[in-house]
Amino acid sequence: MTAFGFILAALLVIVACIKSDRVRAWRESLNPSAPEVPDSAFVAARILLLVLAAAVVYANVQVMVLSE
Repeated sequence: MTAFGFILAALLVIVACIKSDRVRAWRESLNPSAPEVPDSAFVAARILLLVLAAAVVYANVQVMVLSE
């Protein structure tokens, strides 16, 4: 179970590292008439993803400590 948490945390960090230009191009290909997403939204999303990844790692470490 803890391995799943560490994998989830790694995936959250990987998603946080995706460049905003790549996301904008993907959104443009899916819905060309969609409004433009500001850079501040990408910054907020990256911060949120990294905080969630840190919380998952912390919770996994706590579970590992308690299971010993």
